[in-house]
Amino acid sequence: MLKQYSQLMLLALVAADALAISAAWLLSYWLRFELLPAPKGVPALAERFLPILPVVVAAHLVLFHRFRLYRPRRSEGLFSETRDVVKAFVAAVLVIVLIDYAMPESSKISRQFVATYAIVGCTCFALFRFSVRLVLRELRRRGRNQRSAAIVGAGRSGQRLLHALRRSRWTGLNVAYFVDDRQEPEVVHGVPVRGPLARLHEIVERDPVDAVFIALTADEAGRLEDVLEQLQWSMADVRLVPDLNPTFAMKPSVSELDGVPILALRQTPLYGWNAIVKRGFDLVVGTACLVVAALPMLVIALLIKLHDGGPVFYRQRRMGLDGQVFDLVKFRTMREQAEKDGPVWSRKEDPRRTPIGAFLRRTSLDELPNLFNVLAGHMSLVGPRPERPEFIAEFKRAIPNYMLRHKMKAGMTGYAQVRGLRGDTSLRKRIQHDVHYIRNWSLGLDIRILLQTLGGVWFSRHEA
Repeated sequence: MLKQYSQLMLLALVAADALAISAAWLLSYWLRFELLPAPKGVPALAERFLPILPVVVAAHLVLFHRFRLYRPRRSEGLFSETRDVVKAFVAAVLVIVLIDYAMPESSKISRQFVATYAIVGCTCFALFRFSVRLVLRELRRRGRNQRSAAIVGAGRSGQRLLHALRRSRWTGLNVAYFVDDRQEPEVVHGVPVRGPLARLHEIVERDPVDAVFIALTADEAGRLEDVLEQLQWSMADVRLVPDLNPTFAMKPSVSELDGVPILALRQTPLYGWNAIVKRGFDLVVGTACLVVAALPMLVIALLIKLHDGGPVFYRQRRMGLDGQVFDLVKFRTMREQAEKDGPVWSRKEDPRRTPIGAFLRRTSLDELPNLFNVLAGHMSLVGPRPERPEFIAEFKRAIPNYMLRHKMKAGMTGYAQVRGLRGDTSLRKRIQHDVHYIRNWSLGLDIRILLQTLGGVWFSRHEA
């Protein structure tokens, strides 16, 4: 019954999508030719725009299917579907342009209309799907549209999954029972434990569920084939939860290569659309910051030059994304030849600083030239602060997961810095905050860190 209900919901969603596309098409016509001025005249709706509408709707629905907009998304984040909708709609608009290009001259639609439809249609459709998702989530929170689940394995992975599902009530997945070989206790976190694993098929047949999550421990991995064989007669959806220590997995994702599933454990979150968004944000905001900071930077440069006549800028080798080394540009805050005997870790009240350098370090104004690194693509506005290769060779052996911080482009400021971890503070805590930032990266988090930086870090008295 639940499967049939899901199919009805899918058909209703496809029909609603078709209606939404048609409505956006007609609304775009009204906006372009009725509301806005049309110097070349108003083309007939029935003669030019309605005949092509079925083809447009069909193209959208096919692309929505190809972009997996009709698959179950119970366990996905709220904005993942909106992201896929935007990508699918952009592809659909490109198809419309190609279709229009192939049409005879008398049947072509205007480019202004296509541009209007791209903006109006994408916005309206994204809001429509977002609203549907919100309504479904609220219904599931209130106990409607629920699904039952069983977890095979009551160990660490199984219990972690149970807590995740309980925290995410919007999925509508309720754990009915565990299946495990353990004898005691018979209840784990309020959920009964049934067994043994050798009788899994009997347990699922006697008490059917909609989904089975296989969450065996690493020691039980050899039993996976037997578990899958026992579930081959069940109608439940089967999902695998690998027993991975969170310390060694950063934003894990699953891909497929010629039918072979591949689990990525460590990769940067900045790929595809994410990389474009972050780079665009860096260019726009970085340019604006450079324009605003141009006069203060000129004044600082003059003060440094007038003090001792030495160079204004100081270049230092730092390591960034994927271990690539670049020259970090800062205002010089120390006397010349301060490191003639080799790299030295900076410390509080460093005697090598110049008077103007002490002020620049205290206010972090010495880092303003980092904006040139941002615009050049070596750094980002927000990210883990880059370190010197000489120190990294030592830290990576002494501090667990130190190299994970290089899966994100280095930043002028970062999550660790706005949490007060600057200068001569705990490296281990800095790494924990850097990894937390990478695992939870979003554009909103970058904006929040920048605002906190402007409001606090530049006026703190910690050493850079």
